[in-house]
Amino acid sequence: MSNKSSRASNIELLRIVAMLMIISYHIIIHCVNVQLVNVTSIEKLQNGWFNYPMFYRQLLGVALMMPFGLVGNALFIMISGYFLAEKEVDMLKISRKLLTQLLFAAVVLVLASAYFIWNTVNTDYSNTLFSYIRIQYFNKMSWFVGYYFIIMLVAALGLNKYLAKLENKQYLGFLLSILAISQLGWSGSLLDDLAKGLRTVVVGVFLFALGGYIKRYDPFKRVRGYVFILVIILTNVLVGISYYNTVNGKIQAYFYNMVTPEVTESDFIQYIPKYDNYSIVVIIIGLCMFELFRRLPLNSIGVINWLAKATFMIYLLHDNGFAYSLWETQDWITLLYNDFSGFLVKLGCWSLSIFAIGFVMYYIFRGILWLLHKCKWLFIK
Repeated sequence: MSNKSSRASNIELLRIVAMLMIISYHIIIHCVNVQLVNVTSIEKLQNGWFNYPMFYRQLLGVALMMPFGLVGNALFIMISGYFLAEKEVDMLKISRKLLTQLLFAAVVLVLASAYFIWNTVNTDYSNTLFSYIRIQYFNKMSWFVGYYFIIMLVAALGLNKYLAKLENKQYLGFLLSILAISQLGWSGSLLDDLAKGLRTVVVGVFLFALGGYIKRYDPFKRVRGYVFILVIILTNVLVGISYYNTVNGKIQAYFYNMVTPEVTESDFIQYIPKYDNYSIVVIIIGLCMFELFRRLPLNSIGVINWLAKATFMIYLLHDNGFAYSLWETQDWITLLYNDFSGFLVKLGCWSLSIFAIGFVMYYIFRGILWLLHKCKWLFIK
């Protein structure tokens, strides 16, 4: 994407925010949630602070963050549609970018695993179970990579040509039709019965096409900005109410079972809601955030654009078992129970640190590519 609009810093800033949302979500879903409900982890860390049939406001705060990562995924697809839906998609460039960065990330993680093994034998972490990366992980790291590639391939093979032929009402009808297919229970289940993950792919096509529709027709231009903020707030209010209802239902079921003969008393296992990529909550919040950032009056700002270029490498380096096991060395639950604001600060600091490490590794990767290009005469006649 070499045109000036593709480097608009408001959209590049959105990439950065989306990646930070994804990182924080991964820490919550792969570490905080595990420590909350996994019996082995609770016994080891002695942090069963929430294992009582009560409603905790701290967990409500965590529940409100659960859509973060999926909203981030949706934003990346919408951004791609915004810039690419009216262009010819260069699959050679996309494939080369995905594969080279995947290979570099896999090598870095293998070496990081080896370094960690050598340096933790006689430390406090020597009795901790870590997940180490093998080079075979190259072709099974980060599910989003394959998801993104499929959407780009669909766009290249005919979606963009089809969208180019549509007038405003036809385009809107196409969007609403595929959205309905993904949201209606029976048709959505049918998609996944035909092929696992097909429902997510259909939503990805919707998000990509939606980004192109916004770019072409600007359908929300008469909607005031604060409306999108209100929609986000109201959506989160509904998420909070839904969580409250579910927890209280589990509490009732817990006490009901306790008075049932021959049922032994057990610890109460808390509930943290999980969302799918096709969830309407994810789509609504993603759309509102996209429109808010699209309206930011930012010119091209070099630092923001520079940071945003590294987001894909950051995704690859943190979304794996090795990173999860490093996060699990921390007792997140005790801090969450005692100091929710401190928990948020720690979550933010870890997310920013992961972003910074991935950023540095991306520019090391770029440096290696530059060096190989300069020295290609050594390898090619």
